[in-house]
Amino acid sequence: MTEKRATAKRIATMLCAVAVLFFFGHAVGGAGGYLAGQGRPDVILRGTLGAIIFAALSFFFWKSYLRDISILDEHVGANCVRPPDEPAP
Repeated sequence: MTEKRATAKRIATMLCAVAVLFFFGHAVGGAGGYLAGQGRPDVILRGTLGAIIFAALSFFFWKSYLRDISILDEHVGANCVRPPDEPAP
C-alpha cells in the first residue's frame, strides 16, 4: 500500500462524513417542515437513507485506511535502521 492510497481513503472518509451531515440536515429540514404545516416525509426518508448509506461507507473507508496504515507502519518499521544502543519499540 502506498501513502497516496492511504491519503485518498482518508479524504474519501472525510467526504462521506460531510455527505452524512448534508443528508441528515435534509432529514431534519423535512421533519422541521411539520412545524410550519408543510411536512415532507419523502425528504425525511431520503435524508435518513442517504445519511445511513454514507455513514456505512465512511466506516468502511476508515477501517480500510486503518488496515493500510498498519501495513505501512510494519513495512517502515522493518526497514528502518536504528542505532545499536536504541531499543526496538
